[in-house]
Amino acid sequence: MRPLYIEGVPGCRVVLDEPALRVSLPEKADQLFPLSRISRVVCKGVVEWSMSALLACADAGIFVLFLEKNGELRARWSGRGGERQATAQRLVDLLARADGPALYENWMRSMEKLAARSFARRAGMADWREAPVIGLRFQLADGLGPEGRHRAHLLLSLLHAELLLWLPEAGFGGDEALQDGELDLAAFLSRLLLWDFYSVLLNSGTATGGEPPMQAMASLFHQREDRCYLLFRSTINKLHQFLLSVS
Repeated sequence: MRPLYIEGVPGCRVVLDEPALRVSLPEKADQLFPLSRISRVVCKGVVEWSMSALLACADAGIFVLFLEKNGELRARWSGRGGERQATAQRLVDLLARADGPALYENWMRSMEKLAARSFARRAGMADWREAPVIGLRFQLADGLGPEGRHRAHLLLSLLHAELLLWLPEAGFGGDEALQDGELDLAAFLSRLLLWDFYSVLLNSGTATGGEPPMQAMASLFHQREDRCYLLFRSTINKLHQFLLSVS
């Protein structure tokens, strides 16, 4: 499943051509996008929707975002989420248990250990299987230097902003139980995904070279956005399996 991005212009229209969405643009051939292959839809600018197309997205659990031309969020459309909402509810229920926060924190630590060791392996570290997360963080702090740490912080902010869009599409809305301090799901996933960028950030070729640091990090994120989204979906699937095992 992949996100569908629609750059709207006057005359752009989305209708249901079951089992797909049909996107029509002036002076261009219509395009069909099967609903089963769409994870979310992001519309920027002028895009007209038929009610049947919106309801089909709601029934399929497809989150639709409407953005202004400048990229600011204008509206959201969501509907049935089925198993997606069920996963979020399982997490809320777990956190309400006396032992829930500790179990959830242990899962988060195990996920970060996997991400950190994946980075260590790709970085060519001989002892990557035994590399502790804390030790790797100290090595990264030294290796990145002040400029690299600043770029990492900017990238972390970008990842967090994107996850605030991805999580509702995956069924995780604004429940306060999922935004509680160290257990904040969006904040945790931001830190987790950042491990996949460290090898690039350590490369001297990522120096901004006059380009504003935020713009440079935004470009880096967009280059790896598809990979990031796949890692996000994989982690949500692992979370689902974990919640089933402790329920």
